[in-house]
Amino acid sequence: MFESSIFLSFVGFFLVLTPLVFVHEFGHYYAAIKSGVKVETFSIGFGPELLGFNDNKNTRWKFSLIPLGGYVKMKGELINLNDNSNENSLEKDSFLKASLFSRFLIVGSGPLANLILGLLLITSLYALNGRYISSTVINSVIDSRPAQLAGILPNDKVISIDGKLVKNFQEIKEIVESKPKVSLSFKILRDNNVLNLNVLPIDFFDERSNKLVGRIGITAKPMVLSKLSFFEAFKAGIYDTYKLTTDWLIGFKSILTLNIDKKDVVGPIGIAKISGSSLDQGLFSIIFLMAILSINLGLINLLPIPALDGGYILLYAYELIFKKPLPSKIQTLLLKFGFIFLLMLMFLVTAFDLGF
Repeated sequence: MFESSIFLSFVGFFLVLTPLVFVHEFGHYYAAIKSGVKVETFSIGFGPELLGFNDNKNTRWKFSLIPLGGYVKMKGELINLNDNSNENSLEKDSFLKASLFSRFLIVGSGPLANLILGLLLITSLYALNGRYISSTVINSVIDSRPAQLAGILPNDKVISIDGKLVKNFQEIKEIVESKPKVSLSFKILRDNNVLNLNVLPIDFFDERSNKLVGRIGITAKPMVLSKLSFFEAFKAGIYDTYKLTTDWLIGFKSILTLNIDKKDVVGPIGIAKISGSSLDQGLFSIIFLMAILSINLGLINLLPIPALDGGYILLYAYELIFKKPLPSKIQTLLLKFGFIFLLMLMFLVTAFDLGF
């Protein structure tokens, strides 16, 4: 039983991660080809090659032994343009001979492809299956909290807050959280009568966002599955992609400051376990997990850390501002620092995965 669980986790991890890595690297590949840059290798995984083939452009497409990511190797990408002794860097189809705009585009297209994939997967799920939403009807009111003191009752329906229409409980929560100790005008529907009630949220320190937020002491009704048109699904997909992005940024900040519960951190081992579980829960669960991981993969690669796509974007930004590339020795030093930092971060999240 234990062995089958490990096997299922490995299979799930491979099935979920491989398409995301492919899309990311294909983003780099497609932008490079369109920019006239020769792509020498397209690899899923690292290390020794397991199998592969050459296409008509002489690009080597391959699967490698270690399935933890992938890479696209472009002609001349590791050569500094200041080094005129290397003829490869002077050839027309070399990466570093491409325009600065093209290099920005090539490097940024990998993360962008993941973000777009995440949005499309979420949109497709909502269009085909619907989306669970919470209504604006209040389930319960906590004693002696602002909502009760203002006269709000269970089963009241919130129509608007400060004149802004609200469509679900999440919108109520966001408005209240953004206004600690600021009086809010609630328009309430109760027994076919419209009431206007003023509510003064108390302030509450939210450890996750590390700031004061408003609370009024109400709870939501259970969520219900709502069918959506494609346009509604697309709008909801954009919103949820935005929320996943902001939540990820808050979570990453918490990791860097070590201000986070270890149980909330998921590394490769945790992802493998979740992937294995998603196989038991059906196709929609797998697709939603892929959407979340795709967005996370895109955001991670946009971090301005040397060795990640965001680090290269930072180097090209320097070149754009100062009209020359950063000296090759400094670039090499930054890349080494970036690799060390990423290894330390990987070690940290893996340790959290293992319960240390």
